[in-house]
Amino acid sequence: MSILLPLYVYPWAGAWDPLFTAAKQHPDVDFTVVINPCSGPCIGSLPDQYYLSAIPQLRAYNNIRTLGYVATNYTTKPLDDVLKEIDTYATWPKVSNNTKLRVDGIFFDETPSTYDTFKYDYLSRASQAVKNGTRFRDRFVVHNPGLIEPSLLASPTFTQQSYINISDITVVFEETFDKWLNRANFDALQAHSVRRSKLAVILHSLPDLSKRVLDFVVEQVQEAADWVFLTDVRVKDEYYHSFSGIFEDLVKSVDGGAEE
Repeated sequence: MSILLPLYVYPWAGAWDPLFTAAKQHPDVDFTVVINPCSGPCIGSLPDQYYLSAIPQLRAYNNIRTLGYVATNYTTKPLDDVLKEIDTYATWPKVSNNTKLRVDGIFFDETPSTYDTFKYDYLSRASQAVKNGTRFRDRFVVHNPGLIEPSLLASPTFTQQSYINISDITVVFEETFDKWLNRANFDALQAHSVRRSKLAVILHSLPDLSKRVLDFVVEQVQEAADWVFLTDVRVKDEYYHSFSGIFEDLVKSVDGGAEE
């Protein structure tokens, strides 16, 4: 199991230290982190000096993969704008003259959940811009529709009637902890037949849980997906702008669940 981390924390000096510490102390845990300096890559310029200093530090850890954030607005954003943002991330190393600014792929946010041929073509072309060539080290693509309806996820034709074959990971559930506990959601996530290596679950607004209960939550998520992120932040639009109090325990739980 691995961690998919929306790293929307502004990189003031020391702000990313919890990630650096976790990556160092848990070398067997893989982190895929999403960098989002300007709700995207800062079109027309590099990110500011704080990002220019912090992003290369991620390269010191073999278990950290970096993705650039691009929103598609559920495919209503002009495709040319999406391709331009992808290209901006790809040119960071050249423009900055720093190869350590190279990202490994793209995290497409606000992607559609229901199948449509136009939307499939749109996302396919965006994915090809990441997959083709060598501009991105891993050529890694993540889609985040936020929520796949339980009936769709449980459908025997979901793999054929979805966008899952043009992404490496799809976030099938990004919701509150309480909604995850809803019977329909929980059962669908446990019962689907999609390869778990293709799926991620992100839960926010967790209650105050003991480490033992957190271990159990991680085990249950693992029945649905190989990628996870949990946070106890409850403030809307702030879920991923800080390292929550459970981040360290989350990493420990993913790394076998044992108390230290």
